Amino acid sequence: MKRKMTALLTLVLALLLIAGCATTPTTTATTKATTTAGTTTTAAPTTTVPLYFNETGYPIVKEPITLKITGRMTAQATTWDGNLQLDYLTRLTGIQFDASGVSSDAWQEKKSLMFAADDLPDLFVAGGLSSAELLEYGSEGQLIALNDLIDQYGPAIQAAFAEFPIAKAMSTSGDGNLYTLPRINRVVRDMHNRNWFNKKWADQLDMPVPTTLDELYSVLKAFKEEDANGNGNPNDEIPLTGIQGASSYDGMILNALGINVRTVGYAITATADDKVYCANTVDAYKAYLKYMNKLYTEKILDNDFFVQTQEQLVAKAQQNIIGGCHMPAMYITAGVDIGYDYIQIDALTSALSQTKMVTASTGISIGHTTITYKNKYPEATLRLLDFFYTEDGGKVAYVGEESVGWYWIDKDKGIWDKMQPEGYNTAEDFRNSKATIQNGGWAGWERSEFNAGQGSTNAFWLNEMSFKDSYPYFVTEFPKSYLPLSIADSETVAKIEADVTAYIKEARARFISGEDDIDSLWSTYVTNLKNMGIDQVVSIYQKYYDEFVASMK
Repeated sequence: MKRKMTALLTLVLALLLIAGCATTPTTTATTKATTTAGTTTTAAPTTTVPLYFNETGYPIVKEPITLKITGRMTAQATTWDGNLQLDYLTRLTGIQFDASGVSSDAWQEKKSLMFAADDLPDLFVAGGLSSAELLEYGSEGQLIALNDLIDQYGPAIQAAFAEFPIAKAMSTSGDGNLYTLPRINRVVRDMHNRNWFNKKWADQLDMPVPTTLDELYSVLKAFKEEDANGNGNPNDEIPLTGIQGASSYDGMILNALGINVRTVGYAITATADDKVYCANTVDAYKAYLKYMNKLYTEKILDNDFFVQTQEQLVAKAQQNIIGGCHMPAMYITAGVDIGYDYIQIDALTSALSQTKMVTASTGISIGHTTITYKNKYPEATLRLLDFFYTEDGGKVAYVGEESVGWYWIDKDKGIWDKMQPEGYNTAEDFRNSKATIQNGGWAGWERSEFNAGQGSTNAFWLNEMSFKDSYPYFVTEFPKSYLPLSIADSETVAKIEADVTAYIKEARARFISGEDDIDSLWSTYVTNLKNMGIDQVVSIYQKYYDEFVASMK
């Protein structure tokens, strides 16, 4: 109630200021939406072309304009000043940028404060707004609806929506408005978890790469007992590890048991015939807990699993004592001398499920770029964002300007690589600190053909493994985060999920560590979840998922 009263007072002040100010010449300032009884009205674009603006071609504006932008910086960046991607965009469009990035650690708090104080930029880039935040801030008028702007000035965005209807569905909030644009990156190697398995250890023990959960247990047990790393110490190997209980092989194990989820934790998903359920309440999840408890009890699963930091895992990996884990790339985690001893594994089966399954993302994410009501140039801003959905713009969004952020190795074959100027440890350091605002910071359509053509040995190796062992078994994950819940349903779900998420996390740790007995306490655990309201949550998601599925047909 206090937050709503603050928003109402802010709105009244804004209207008073608008009433007392002169009209801005040659621009179409977007007024803040008014919210009444749950409905939102946002000022539509004018039917006449603003004097400052070119409807087609480049530059986008006839005279320079400046957009204030902010968002979350990568770990490699300390400033957005002098960013080469922004320099290129200014040369192309005529739009200048007053850019101030915020560190990743401080971003969530800073973002909340900006909305609470109504101290907003013109445009969020790498904003990381959730579906709930988009609906809340959009319905309250702090973010503008993009529907009409896209119809008038977004031909490339419209083409992307025609190619990927799911992208539009995922970007549409519960009130029917688009307050954000999607990032589309459907490169296969980036759409699934990378579960790393020490192939060199298996070869030294004359054991095959596992294809079932039983085989996985046998190989990991051998890693523990038979001096797999060959250093003469049969007790230093850690067959399977992870970070602070977040994930080891959990997603792969759950897939093998027939549950369509990418990661562990509280999970809403659906069956193949579109029946929504909570994965944490079914017998297959109980089987997962028992399997993980067996690994933990026999010290096949690192007993530091629930407390271990990223730094501690890296230190172990570089000692050549890890048999498997879930990481983006083991050649980074363990170093190149050890990292290439590993391969990716995926698509196991079990006694409960003989169907190979690899839960894959949609390749689409939202919340990166949003326009606020403070923006005096919504037409130009939308045309700027539309550029990133063109073929050339998708490249710029991903790796920056050609010959600055990346270069062709063989243009005819579509092979390229990232730049690594002198003074940068890696090409990624350069890309994420200077060549671009951030990987994925701008929403856009990154063409798979281009992204998959990155010519480094690492990229080709990842492509080959992903296409061979994962892609044939892809099943799209349940779009829980993108279902367009109404404000009322979103608030109901959020309240229940806060308690449910914490309870499931705690129960999982107790069951896996053996602190609680799974068989004797399972029914109590499920009953507690029902009492918390999990069935109501499932019912709400079922309603919106049915509509989502229908919209895809």
